[in-house]
Amino acid sequence: MKINISYHKLIKIEKYANNSLIEVPDRCTVRDIISLLGIPKNLTGAIVVYVNDQPAWNSTVLKEGDSVKLLVLIGGG
Repeated sequence: MKINISYHKLIKIEKYANNSLIEVPDRCTVRDIISLLGIPKNLTGAIVVYVNDQPAWNSTVLKEGDSVKLLVLIGGG
């Protein structure tokens, strides 16, 4: 199935360009996407994932045509 993937410029993903339509396996989860994109485990705690503009959990199962956004948590104060 195909989904659209976009990510914050602080996230370096060499395999796919930002705003790409990519092929993923059926029943792919958010956790699977993070692994597929090659995001290092030490960065996964600093990334928030949205599916179709809604916050998503690692166990969220993706569907054909979903839009997945990866954002970086940035603290301040």
